Amino acid sequence: MKKTFLLLCVFCLGSLFSEMEGQTATFKALFLYNFTKNIDWPASASGDELVITILGDAEISTELQKIAKVKKSGRKSIKIVSVRSIKDVGESHIVFLGSSKSSLMNSLSHTQQNKPVLLVADKGGLCKHGAAISFLTVGGKLRYEICPSVFESHNLKVTQKVISLGITVQ
Repeated sequence: MKKTFLLLCVFCLGSLFSEMEGQTATFKALFLYNFTKNIDWPASASGDELVITILGDAEISTELQKIAKVKKSGRKSIKIVSVRSIKDVGESHIVFLGSSKSSLMNSLSHTQQNKPVLLVADKGGLCKHGAAISFLTVGGKLRYEICPSVFESHNLKVTQKVISLGITVQ
C-alpha cells in the first residue's frame, strides 16, 4: 500500500513538472513572438515572412508553430525553421539556441556577425558570448537578460519596453 501511494506521488509530481516545462516553452514562445513586434530590422532584412530558426529545442519549435498558424508579425507571416547544426542556419530574423546547444553560442555569434539577426539563448549568461537576449529563471519566474550593444552590432532597433522588462547586461 505504501509503495503504491509513493509510486502515485512520484507519478503525479512527474506529471506536474512535465506540465510546468510545457508551460515554460509556451511562455518562451510567446516572448519570442512579442519580440518580433518590438524589434525593427533594417530594410535589407525585409521580405514577406519573418523567419525564426530554432536550434536544439523541439518544444519551442512546436509552440511557435502553433502561434505562427494564427498570428503575424505586423503584416508578415511567421515561418518557423528547425535545424540540427549551425551550418544549417540560413537567412533568419531570429535564431533561438536551445539550452542543450548552449555551448555553440560563440560559434553561432561568429557565423551571424554583422547580420541583421536577433540571437536568443535559452540559458542565462550567454549575452557575454554573443546573444542579444538570454532566458533565465529568477525567483521561480521566467526572465531574460538583454544586451543592447549586441542589438546595435546587428543593426537592430529594440523598443524601450523590451529593454525595461529585461535585465540589462553588457
